[in-house]
Amino acid sequence: MGFLKKMMAAVGVGGAAVDARVQNPAVRVGEELTGVVIVRGGAIEQRIERLNLGLATRYKSDDSYVTHTLFSQPVVGGFDIRPGETREVPFRLTIPAGTPLTLPGTAVWLVTDADIAGAMDPGDNDPLQILPSREMEVVIAAADLLGFRLSASEVEYHHGRIVQELSFRPPYGQYRISELEMMMFPASGGLDVILEVDRRATGLASLFTSEFEQKGRWHVPAGLLAGGPDAVARELQARVQRLS
Repeated sequence: MGFLKKMMAAVGVGGAAVDARVQNPAVRVGEELTGVVIVRGGAIEQRIERLNLGLATRYKSDDSYVTHTLFSQPVVGGFDIRPGETREVPFRLTIPAGTPLTLPGTAVWLVTDADIAGAMDPGDNDPLQILPSREMEVVIAAADLLGFRLSASEVEYHHGRIVQELSFRPPYGQYRISELEMMMFPASGGLDVILEVDRRATGLASLFTSEFEQKGRWHVPAGLLAGGPDAVARELQARVQRLS
Protein backbone atom coordinates (compact mmCIF):
# COMPACT_ATOMS: atom_id res chain seq x y z
CA MET A 1 0.00 0.00 0.00
CA GLY A 2 2.88 2.40 0.86
CA PHE A 3 4.48 1.83 -2.55
CA LEU A 4 1.16 2.52 -4.31
CA LYS A 5 0.70 5.77 -2.38
CA LYS A 6 4.19 6.88 -3.35
CA MET A 7 3.50 6.10 -7.00
CA MET A 8 0.23 8.04 -6.87
CA ALA A 9 1.89 11.02 -5.17
CA ALA A 10 4.59 11.01 -7.87
CA VAL A 11 1.91 11.83 -10.45
CA GLY A 12 0.12 14.32 -8.22
CA VAL A 13 -2.57 12.12 -6.68
CA GLY A 14 -2.70 12.15 -2.90
CA GLY A 15 0.38 14.36 -2.60
CA ALA A 16 0.89 17.60 -0.68
CA ALA A 17 -1.04 20.70 -1.80
CA VAL A 18 -0.29 24.42 -1.53
CA ASP A 19 -2.76 27.29 -1.28
CA ALA A 20 -1.74 30.96 -1.09
CA ARG A 21 -4.00 33.33 0.85
CA VAL A 22 -3.28 36.92 -0.15
CA GLN A 23 -4.18 39.63 2.37
CA ASN A 24 -3.96 42.60 -0.05
CA PRO A 25 -4.60 41.45 -3.64
CA ALA A 26 -4.75 45.11 -4.75
CA VAL A 27 -1.21 46.42 -4.35
CA ARG A 28 0.91 49.22 -5.82
CA VAL A 29 4.13 48.76 -7.73
CA GLY A 30 6.94 49.14 -5.20
CA GLU A 31 4.82 48.13 -2.22
CA GLU A 32 4.51 44.78 -0.41
CA LEU A 33 2.15 41.91 -1.10
CA THR A 34 1.49 39.97 2.10
CA GLY A 35 -0.23 36.74 2.96
CA VAL A 36 0.28 33.16 3.98
CA VAL A 37 0.90 29.93 2.08
CA ILE A 38 -0.96 26.93 3.48
CA VAL A 39 0.76 23.60 2.86
CA ARG A 40 -1.39 20.51 3.42
CA GLY A 41 0.11 17.06 3.67
CA GLY A 42 -1.21 14.28 1.47
CA ALA A 43 -1.40 10.53 1.91
CA ILE A 44 2.32 10.07 2.58
CA GLU A 45 5.12 12.02 4.25
CA GLN A 46 6.98 14.19 1.74
CA ARG A 47 10.01 16.43 1.71
CA ILE A 48 9.36 20.00 0.53
CA GLU A 49 12.71 21.12 -0.85
CA ARG A 50 11.60 24.71 -1.47
CA LEU A 51 8.43 26.78 -1.39
CA ASN A 52 8.50 29.38 -4.15
CA LEU A 53 6.52 32.54 -4.87
CA GLY A 54 6.58 34.72 -7.96
CA LEU A 55 4.60 36.80 -10.40
CA ALA A 56 3.48 35.96 -13.92
CA THR A 57 1.75 37.71 -16.80
CA ARG A 58 1.12 37.24 -20.52
CA TYR A 59 2.63 39.15 -23.39
CA LYS A 60 1.72 39.38 -27.03
CA SER A 61 3.95 37.61 -29.53
CA ASP A 62 2.83 37.87 -33.14
CA ASP A 63 -0.76 36.62 -33.12
CA SER A 64 -0.67 34.72 -29.83
CA TYR A 65 0.00 35.30 -26.14
CA VAL A 66 2.85 33.81 -24.12
CA THR A 67 2.77 33.21 -20.37
CA HIS A 68 5.85 34.77 -18.79
CA THR A 69 7.21 34.44 -15.25
CA LEU A 70 8.35 37.87 -14.12
CA PHE A 71 10.31 36.37 -11.22
CA SER A 72 10.21 33.50 -8.74
CA GLN A 73 12.01 33.18 -5.43
CA PRO A 74 12.08 30.74 -2.50
CA VAL A 75 10.28 31.93 0.63
CA VAL A 76 11.25 29.06 2.92
CA GLY A 77 13.83 26.29 2.96
CA GLY A 78 13.29 22.56 3.10
CA PHE A 79 10.93 20.87 5.55
CA ASP A 80 8.99 17.62 5.90
CA ILE A 81 5.18 17.54 5.74
CA ARG A 82 3.44 14.58 7.36
CA PRO A 83 0.21 12.99 6.12
CA GLY A 84 -2.73 15.23 6.98
CA GLU A 85 -0.49 17.93 8.51
CA THR A 86 -1.19 21.62 7.79
CA ARG A 87 1.58 24.19 7.89
CA GLU A 88 1.28 27.95 7.36
CA VAL A 89 4.14 30.00 5.93
CA PRO A 90 3.69 33.80 6.04
CA PHE A 91 5.23 35.86 3.23
CA ARG A 92 6.01 39.45 2.26
CA LEU A 93 6.75 40.10 -1.39
CA THR A 94 7.72 43.48 -2.88
CA ILE A 95 6.10 44.20 -6.24
CA PRO A 96 9.10 45.17 -8.37
CA ALA A 97 9.30 48.12 -10.74
CA GLY A 98 8.36 47.05 -14.25
CA THR A 99 5.50 44.81 -13.14
CA PRO A 100 2.60 45.42 -15.57
CA LEU A 101 -0.45 47.20 -14.23
CA THR A 102 -3.66 45.18 -14.11
CA LEU A 103 -5.84 46.80 -16.76
CA PRO A 104 -8.27 45.57 -19.42
CA GLY A 105 -6.16 43.35 -21.63
CA THR A 106 -3.46 42.76 -18.99
CA ALA A 107 -3.49 40.19 -16.16
CA VAL A 108 -0.93 39.54 -13.42
CA TRP A 109 -1.11 36.71 -10.91
CA LEU A 110 0.78 35.25 -7.98
CA VAL A 111 2.36 31.86 -8.69
CA THR A 112 2.96 29.52 -5.75
CA ASP A 113 4.72 26.18 -6.14
CA ALA A 114 6.58 23.65 -4.04
CA ASP A 115 9.60 21.60 -5.13
CA ILE A 116 9.09 18.02 -3.97
CA ALA A 117 11.71 15.36 -4.62
CA GLY A 118 10.37 12.44 -6.67
CA ALA A 119 6.84 13.81 -7.02
CA MET A 120 4.79 16.21 -9.08
CA ASP A 121 5.25 19.75 -7.81
CA PRO A 122 1.95 21.22 -6.54
CA GLY A 123 1.08 24.81 -7.43
CA ASP A 124 -1.47 27.57 -7.04
CA ASN A 125 -2.33 30.75 -9.00
CA ASP A 126 -4.03 33.81 -7.51
CA PRO A 127 -5.10 36.87 -9.55
CA LEU A 128 -3.76 40.23 -8.41
CA GLN A 129 -4.67 43.83 -9.06
CA ILE A 130 -1.41 45.67 -9.67
CA LEU A 131 -1.87 49.41 -9.20
CA PRO A 132 0.49 52.14 -10.45
CA SER A 133 3.23 53.50 -8.25
CA ARG A 134 2.62 56.99 -6.85
CA GLU A 135 4.81 58.46 -9.59
CA MET A 136 3.04 56.59 -12.38
CA GLU A 137 -0.33 57.56 -10.96
CA VAL A 138 0.58 61.25 -11.20
CA VAL A 139 1.44 60.92 -14.91
CA ILE A 140 -1.75 58.97 -15.68
CA ALA A 141 -3.81 61.53 -13.75
CA ALA A 142 -2.12 64.33 -15.74
CA ALA A 143 -3.21 62.68 -19.00
CA ASP A 144 -6.72 62.41 -17.61
CA LEU A 145 -6.75 66.13 -16.75
CA LEU A 146 -5.95 66.87 -20.39
CA GLY A 147 -8.94 64.83 -21.51
CA PHE A 148 -7.04 61.69 -22.58
CA ARG A 149 -8.94 58.50 -21.74
CA LEU A 150 -7.20 55.18 -21.15
CA SER A 151 -8.49 52.83 -23.83
CA ALA A 152 -6.18 49.80 -23.94
CA SER A 153 -3.16 48.11 -22.44
CA GLU A 154 -0.71 45.71 -24.05
CA VAL A 155 2.30 43.87 -22.65
CA GLU A 156 5.18 43.09 -24.99
CA TYR A 157 8.66 41.58 -24.71
CA HIS A 158 11.44 43.90 -25.89
CA HIS A 159 15.21 43.53 -25.54
CA GLY A 160 15.01 40.93 -22.80
CA ARG A 161 12.38 42.60 -20.64
CA ILE A 162 8.64 43.00 -20.30
CA VAL A 163 7.22 46.42 -21.20
CA GLN A 164 3.65 47.67 -20.94
CA GLU A 165 2.16 50.15 -23.36
CA LEU A 166 -0.84 52.22 -22.30
CA SER A 167 -3.05 53.67 -25.04
CA PHE A 168 -5.14 56.83 -24.57
CA ARG A 169 -7.84 58.35 -26.76
CA PRO A 170 -7.39 62.11 -27.18
CA PRO A 171 -10.16 64.60 -26.43
CA TYR A 172 -12.23 65.24 -29.53
CA GLY A 173 -10.90 68.00 -31.77
CA GLN A 174 -8.09 69.23 -29.49
CA TYR A 175 -5.08 67.46 -30.99
CA ARG A 176 -4.12 66.33 -34.48
CA ILE A 177 -3.58 62.79 -33.26
CA SER A 178 -5.70 59.66 -33.12
CA GLU A 179 -3.93 58.03 -30.16
CA LEU A 180 -1.38 58.68 -27.42
CA GLU A 181 0.71 55.74 -26.26
CA MET A 182 2.81 55.77 -23.12
CA MET A 183 5.44 53.52 -21.54
CA MET A 184 6.80 54.33 -18.06
CA PHE A 185 10.06 53.18 -16.48
CA PRO A 186 11.53 53.93 -13.04
CA ALA A 187 14.59 56.16 -13.20
CA SER A 188 16.97 57.81 -10.79
CA GLY A 189 15.40 61.01 -9.54
CA GLY A 190 12.06 60.53 -11.25
CA LEU A 191 10.38 58.59 -14.02
CA ASP A 192 11.28 57.95 -17.67
CA VAL A 193 8.32 58.08 -20.06
CA ILE A 194 8.29 57.17 -23.73
CA LEU A 195 5.52 58.99 -25.56
CA GLU A 196 4.28 57.93 -28.98
CA VAL A 197 1.53 59.62 -30.96
CA ASP A 198 -0.28 58.44 -34.05
CA ARG A 199 -0.44 61.69 -36.00
CA ARG A 200 -3.06 62.19 -38.67
CA ALA A 201 -1.56 62.74 -42.12
CA THR A 202 -2.51 65.90 -43.96
CA GLY A 203 -1.91 67.35 -47.41
CA LEU A 204 -0.11 65.25 -50.00
CA ALA A 205 0.96 62.68 -47.40
CA SER A 206 -2.67 61.75 -46.80
CA LEU A 207 -2.78 60.25 -50.31
CA PHE A 208 -0.34 57.54 -49.20
CA THR A 209 -1.02 57.01 -45.49
CA SER A 210 -3.56 58.07 -42.91
CA GLU A 211 -1.18 58.30 -39.93
CA PHE A 212 2.44 58.89 -38.91
CA GLU A 213 4.05 57.71 -35.70
CA GLN A 214 6.14 60.12 -33.65
CA LYS A 215 8.11 59.16 -30.53
CA GLY A 216 9.71 61.15 -27.76
CA ARG A 217 11.52 60.31 -24.51
CA TRP A 218 10.66 62.35 -21.44
CA HIS A 219 12.40 62.27 -18.08
CA VAL A 220 9.89 63.47 -15.50
CA PRO A 221 11.97 64.71 -12.53
CA ALA A 222 10.90 64.03 -8.96
CA GLY A 223 10.39 67.75 -8.37
CA LEU A 224 7.85 67.98 -11.17
CA LEU A 225 6.06 64.84 -9.96
CA ALA A 226 5.87 66.37 -6.49
CA GLY A 227 3.87 69.23 -8.03
CA GLY A 228 1.06 66.80 -8.77
CA PRO A 229 -1.06 66.14 -11.87
CA ASP A 230 -1.60 69.84 -12.65
CA ALA A 231 2.13 70.56 -12.95
CA VAL A 232 2.81 67.41 -14.97
CA ALA A 233 -0.19 68.04 -17.24
CA ARG A 234 1.27 71.36 -18.45
CA GLU A 235 4.52 69.70 -19.51
CA LEU A 236 2.72 66.68 -21.00
CA GLN A 237 0.50 68.95 -23.08
CA ALA A 238 3.51 70.80 -24.46
CA ARG A 239 5.26 67.56 -25.42
CA VAL A 240 2.19 66.08 -27.09
CA GLN A 241 1.75 69.27 -29.10
CA ARG A 242 5.37 69.15 -30.27
CA LEU A 243 4.96 65.53 -31.38
CA SER A 244 1.71 66.24 -33.19
